[in-house]
Amino acid sequence: MRKKEDHRSILRKSGYKATPSRLAILGVMQKSKSPMSAQEVIDALPRGADLATVYRTLKSLKEKGIIKQIDLRHNHAHYELANLAEHHHLVCMQCGKIEDVHHCGIEDVQGIVLKGSKHFSEIKQYALEFYGICKSCARKNQS
Repeated sequence: MRKKEDHRSILRKSGYKATPSRLAILGVMQKSKSPMSAQEVIDALPRGADLATVYRTLKSLKEKGIIKQIDLRHNHAHYELANLAEHHHLVCMQCGKIEDVHHCGIEDVQGIVLKGSKHFSEIKQYALEFYGICKSCARKNQS
């Protein structure tokens, strides 16, 4: 399977062995259409997945930059593959629905931020999430 081979090579390049648990976690995250909480990862794995192993694996994959942690204000971390196309998230504050946002002009914002900064010459990382009400919840609110 092509994706599994890609995951194997990503793990090996990062200095990790391609263990079944690491491959399973990356496979689950590859199939997901939105960032996943640790519990969602555990729920998507075959029965018998060890909680401690999943949390430890998520932590180590994050430290190596294979996955990234995202704060969606749900009182727990969410994770997604780090090699996805650059995007941000639009989150419904009522139901929690998450939608990816591409091409939001962040490059222009970075230039403005650096131009106005007295002490910084470059931006290495940033996080940008938008929060609002989805159309479905807005319709329910009007009822």
